[in-house]
Amino acid sequence: MAVCRILLVIGVLAGMTMFGTGCSIDLNNPYADEWDVQIVGDSVFDLSGDIHDVLQDLSGSSYKDRSVSGAKIAAIQSQLNTALKRKTLKTVIADGGANDILQGTMDCDSDPLTTGCIDVLDYIGDKMEVMLEAMYNKSPNDCVWLGYYHVKGDEIDKNEAIDYAYDWIYPDIFASTNMDAVLVDPRDEILPSHIKSDDIHPTYAGSEILANLIWDEMVAGNMYR
Repeated sequence: MAVCRILLVIGVLAGMTMFGTGCSIDLNNPYADEWDVQIVGDSVFDLSGDIHDVLQDLSGSSYKDRSVSGAKIAAIQSQLNTALKRKTLKTVIADGGANDILQGTMDCDSDPLTTGCIDVLDYIGDKMEVMLEAMYNKSPNDCVWLGYYHVKGDEIDKNEAIDYAYDWIYPDIFASTNMDAVLVDPRDEILPSHIKSDDIHPTYAGSEILANLIWDEMVAGNMYR
């Protein structure tokens, strides 16, 4: 799915640096011992690595983490393409899309949303469908897609775009996919106190909540973990 600089929605926006700056070097888990479960995405996963670490505590395994801070959805798709080269890949954990909004030129702060912003959200949704279809064709069994939570402070106007994704983009994608894919909606779980002072990224407590939401879906779906 070199130095680089995020949610989308798609992810939607919390990924947003998700949103922020970062580096393409994989520093979160250089000693991964479980490559049949892989993480692709942006800085919600990559900035601190806390979600990975909590999942390791829950599972007893260090999942291969390919997420990169600042990654847009096309780059996350590239991360996935690399992960799919593993023939025994069984489960994918993913998010993405926020950086397409934060680093783009379209205004997603307006109420109502601009046509340009909706076009970006539709583009991200199209990419998600392609990614899920690629997983289906290459036969990992399961996917947990982490959707974005409501952001706060200076970024709060992005929440309309986040909600738009849940109302108009995600339902069609997850109803039509052939994949055993599940969308995690953390909007009711992540409170302003669970978001850092940058108004976007989860604190450790927020990351712990997100990791447990992912894990609960993996357990409920009897996914390889």
